[in-house]
Order: sequence, then structure tokens, then C-alpha cells
Amino acid sequence: MDSKPTGRKANLKQYRSVHGKWQFVPVVKVDGKPKPQLVLIDGKPESWKGGGKFYLEWYEDGKRKTKIAGTSPREALDQWQLKTGELSGAVESFEDQTEDAGDTVITIDAAIEKYLREVKATKGKATLSAYARDLRWFRTHCKKHYIAQLKRDDIIALFRTGRDQELNQKTINRRAMVVLQAMRGAGARVELNKGDWPKTTEVPVEVYEQEELKRFFAACEPAERLLFQVFLCTGFRSREVATLTWDDVNWKARTLAVRAKPEFGFMPKNYEERSVPVPQALILALKEHCKTNPESALVFPTLPHPKRPNYGGEKPDAHALETCKEIAHRAGLNCGKCKSIARRTEESQAKGNKTEVNKCISGPHCKKWYLHKWRHTFATSMLQSSLDIRSLQILLGHKNIATTEKYLKSLRIVDLRDKVEQSKLAALL
Repeated sequence: MDSKPTGRKANLKQYRSVHGKWQFVPVVKVDGKPKPQLVLIDGKPESWKGGGKFYLEWYEDGKRKTKIAGTSPREALDQWQLKTGELSGAVESFEDQTEDAGDTVITIDAAIEKYLREVKATKGKATLSAYARDLRWFRTHCKKHYIAQLKRDDIIALFRTGRDQELNQKTINRRAMVVLQAMRGAGARVELNKGDWPKTTEVPVEVYEQEELKRFFAACEPAERLLFQVFLCTGFRSREVATLTWDDVNWKARTLAVRAKPEFGFMPKNYEERSVPVPQALILALKEHCKTNPESALVFPTLPHPKRPNYGGEKPDAHALETCKEIAHRAGLNCGKCKSIARRTEESQAKGNKTEVNKCISGPHCKKWYLHKWRHTFATSMLQSSLDIRSLQILLGHKNIATTEKYLKSLRIVDLRDKVEQSKLAALL
């Protein structure tokens, strides 16, 4: 048995089977800090192999107290650090659960780690990255340590923080939802009242106009023109274009396919593979492009860098957004009005340190030009060509048809505009 804890210090021990008998054994300490991966069995260090629970033990007001500290070394060390902080006064104290409570106090950090492991196992890399970013933001603004401490007020505070930082309301709501999913998945009981969720404004679908597209393509180099013709004629997402291979091109059927590419770490959204018919002119342009780099498996590999010898090669090109903005600037299509907020860190952002910079006038930074807008343009154009909504859902790879139906609104606006022009009111002007 480990030594009796004295003063305001906590000891860490494990309850495990030793020679067929369940008993408490001490955790090895290194420089005064427990190392839960090692426990002392018969006075000799032995690696933790799973099984059993870790316990914290300390004295308070002359009474010995114990608390379950989890079933893994990571949980145990996390609990020891928090309890050490509480005993020293560096961390806000939380009502302790004793051994009799029969439950483990789960930390927020442990809940986040568990949630992200589950996301990694079931979602794509982009989703994992987005959720991890959302939870880091939450952790920056939430100073509590245990999920049992979380209340409705903490979520309301997140709504307020997001607005103070001038974030889009949909972004704020999404972050709050991710936080709730992670915390509730670990057992937190955080309930919001009816009406707590802030309303969001439905933003109209933005598309590129015909005149804009003509000027844009006129300013393109041949390879650039083909890249954005693929965006325009397929409605593919950026990663779907970046990982497009020649095997995805069906020359006879005149289709381009979206398939899983484990070698590039790519999995189709919603895990749905699909093929999209494209115009014959695009197929002919792809055939010519294939001749320029016949050894590449990718249709649009990363181009070599003039000063970086190990750059480029058989890797998906991740610079389509920058290229899009550069071409728009080259074609004189920048709006010249949009401003960006320069923030160095989330900490400075939380303090309200921000600087408005109008880069749109002087360089390729216009917010009106972005990759998903090509997808909007494709979808709207297909509906204007009398494609039914169900077929469009399949082409876009939407899991829910409600997501596709947002494009109907822009189509109705076009129809209404034509009716207004033909109305008796317009004739009076």
C-alpha cells in the first residue's frame, strides 16, 4: 500500500487484481508526479495493462477522502492534476464525489478527446478538423473543468461570445451544437429552453453571372480554364476536384466520377460515390490535357515549385481557391468593397483586437470569388435547364433533399423577375 497522504497533497493508486486477489497498489512517481502507466507490484514497477480503476486519495479537515479517477492512465493523470490544483487553490474547487458515489467525475478535456476519437472513426478529415477547431474555441472561453459543472448559462455565454467576435450566427450555432454533442455524449446534462437558439438569416444562394464567367475564362491560362470548367460543369466540391484521377473519367459515357481515394486521404461526403455527365467539349479538353502529363494519375496534380525541390508531384492541388481569386483579380472582377478583419490569434480576437483591411482593391482577396460558388452556379443552371430536383440531388451528392431545395429559391426569383418585367406595372415606367 502506498504511503499515507499528508497535508494538501493527493496520492494516486489503482485497484487491480494482483496474484488473483483485488487490492490497491501505488502508482509510480517520477520527480513527484505520478506516472499511471506504471504501478508497483511487490515493490517492482509493472506496466499498466488495462483493467481496474484508478483512485485519488487525500486528507481534508483531518479526514481521508477518496475519489475514482478513471479507468485509463490519461484520465487518472488528468484527475490528479486537477485535484492538485484544487488543493493548492490554483483551480476552482468542485464538489467532490467520494468512493461511495460509485461514479467517475469526467473532465471536459477527456470528453472532448473521446468525442474527437469517435468523429475520427466515423467522419472525414474535414469534419474532424472543423469539430476540433470548434471545440478549441469552446475551451478557450470555458474555464470549467468537469462536465458536471456545465449548465445552460455556459451555452448562452457561447452565443454571446460569438456575437461579440462578430461571427456569423450559423457558425455560432454550429459550434454550440458540436459542444453539446460532445458533452452530452460524455454524460453531461445540459438542457436549453425553448427559444434559446438564436434565429439565423437564410442567405440567398450566390451564383456567377454569365458576363462574369466570360471575363473570368478570358483571363485564364489553358490549364486554369480547364480546372474551373470542371468546377462549373460538375458541381464538384473542392476536394472532389483536387483528387480527381484519370480513372474517374469515363470517356465513352462522358462522365466524371467521385470515388473514395484512400491514398489521398479522401472519402466522399456522406460516403456516397457518384458520376456526373459533362458536355462533350469538356471531355475533348480533358483528352488534350491528358497528353501534357500522361504519367500523372491525378487530373490536377500540384505543380512543381521553382524554389522548393520536394514540392508538388503526385499530390492533389490544394491551391484552387488562391488561383480562383488571382484570376478574378487579373480579369478586373474584384468588387473593390469587401473588407477583411485581421486577427492574429483567438486570444486577441476574444479581447476585441481587430483591424479592418481592404485588400480587395489591391490584390486577389475578393470575397465574392470562392470555390463553392461554382457549385451553386452549376446547381442553379441545371434547374434553369429543367432538371428535376431529385436528379439534382443525386448529381450534387446531397444526403437530404432539403439541402438541394435551397436552389429552388433562386430559380423562383428568376421566374418572378421575368414576370415583373412583363407586368402592367413595368409598362407604366
